[in-house]
Amino acid sequence: MPTKLLTLSLISDITSRINSQEDLNTLLSEIMGITRDVLHTEGSSLLLYDKENDQLVFNTTSGLKEESLAHLTVPRGKGIAGMVLETLQPEIVNDAANDPRIFKAIDQKVGYVTRNLICVPMIAQGEVQGVLEAVNSLDNRDFTQTDIKILRYLSNLAAIAVKNRLLIDNLNLRANELNCLFQISQALANIQSSDEFMDLAVKTISEVLQVDRVCLNFEKIEKRGLPRSKSKGFSDQIQDEDVVGLLFNDKSDWMFKGFKVITANSPQGMQLTHRGLFQHSMILLPILKNKEWLGSLVVSDKTSRTRFDEMDIRILRTLTNQVGEAYTALQVKIQSERLKNIDRDMQVAAMIQKHSLPIIPKQYSLLEFDTYYQASREIGGDFYDMVVHGKEEVSVIIADVSGKGTPAALFMEFSKTVLQQEVSKTTSTSEALFNANEILQDKSGFLMFVTAMLVRINMTKKELTYSSAGHNLQIIYRKKHHKIQHLSGKGQPMGISKCEFSEHTVSYMPGDLLVLYTDGVTEAMNMKEELFSEERLESVILSHINDPPEVIRQAILQKVSEFVGEAEPHDDLSLFIIRLN
Repeated sequence: MPTKLLTLSLISDITSRINSQEDLNTLLSEIMGITRDVLHTEGSSLLLYDKENDQLVFNTTSGLKEESLAHLTVPRGKGIAGMVLETLQPEIVNDAANDPRIFKAIDQKVGYVTRNLICVPMIAQGEVQGVLEAVNSLDNRDFTQTDIKILRYLSNLAAIAVKNRLLIDNLNLRANELNCLFQISQALANIQSSDEFMDLAVKTISEVLQVDRVCLNFEKIEKRGLPRSKSKGFSDQIQDEDVVGLLFNDKSDWMFKGFKVITANSPQGMQLTHRGLFQHSMILLPILKNKEWLGSLVVSDKTSRTRFDEMDIRILRTLTNQVGEAYTALQVKIQSERLKNIDRDMQVAAMIQKHSLPIIPKQYSLLEFDTYYQASREIGGDFYDMVVHGKEEVSVIIADVSGKGTPAALFMEFSKTVLQQEVSKTTSTSEALFNANEILQDKSGFLMFVTAMLVRINMTKKELTYSSAGHNLQIIYRKKHHKIQHLSGKGQPMGISKCEFSEHTVSYMPGDLLVLYTDGVTEAMNMKEELFSEERLESVILSHINDPPEVIRQAILQKVSEFVGEAEPHDDLSLFIIRLN
């Protein structure tokens, strides 16, 4: 049967049939059928150009051994099709058996005998789409230039149709990608926990890609409460070290490519299928953060039992980027929530600690008082206390626990309770410190210590009895001589080891002033790392010596604040001021 004439009716029919096809595979099959029908040949082939690898790929055939030819490749310049790709000129071969240009390896591989063929390039808008072949005329006639013209016409239609269809497919692919991103971003927007995140990420990937098995793994996540992996469809075996090694021992080879496809018939694939990890095909993708391996996504076995195509890979790569960013953001969110909780707890603890300090009256019997406490952090380790023994006798305490923050605050509360109890039991200041030290050593276990100054004031005898547990020098102002003296005593901080504490008794006169303080006052530091010092403290006291205790306290704090300036406080600060009348 001779070649059909391209009548207007036939051209219209061909154009209509080509343009009516919605998907690329059906379109190409239609083009192959039209080519065979118009040129009256045994078969036809359409080889698409793989630009990345610079080769032709058998994409669609008609009348030939389709399964055997599927996905076979032809290098540029090899065989008739490769020559047409190279020269972009049509070729006719009417004696294939004796033509050395024939790529006989293809015939041998599929068990087919090519007698004659005709081949033309497929070009659309200056871009090569592939080549179109017609093989073995049914009436054994030779192909002619007329056949070339007909095949050129068909190839032009095919090239335009293929290019347009690829553009549409790419648009659809991009739309699918955006839809996937939208789904994930919507789903992950209100995730509150990492468990929920991992569950949703695996579920979304499984549904969007329509796969049986998904494993999401984050290798470098060591934060408490953040799960490292989640899988669906895989056995626990995927977490075994030997399986992980088998999957990722060559990750440096493909990590920055962004993916690796494993087929069931590859050496690596055969080992993995033997272990029951997949049946058809598997894809591995890295989850990277600043080009560093953060984790991986393993996906296998599409429900359609087809291979992973370019669209799948692009969607998965987009998904891994989205999942990696979302997981990192979730880490930050969880840590931020923890810090907020800690900050909230610290604020509550600071309030509790502030209210745990005793309310010291402005006056008790003949004595006038004023106190102040400020932690360098939210909570601290300084404390003061007063124990009333009777109408004419009280004990006052000021103390400083080693360290800062929560441990110091806890040890402070324990120490305050112990000291208050022991001071109430005995009239001896040294015995009270000795007994308190025994308990602190035996019960605390904090490996911390506390310095303290304990002063018992007898208003009837006008006497001060005091003992020091390693506390800094304290101040007593003698009004009669307008002179400052210091209170100190032998004894080490409590909580370290057994120790004897010295006890001293001194008289006082009405109008004298007792100033108890912690080293947060004298060791307050300015931007030049200079200390406020005992000398400056004594100078402030002397300049306000006739003022009430409240005014003296205010003057001390103002001078310390002016001295420190913008420098951060580095220690707790406490004052206990007593006017002795």
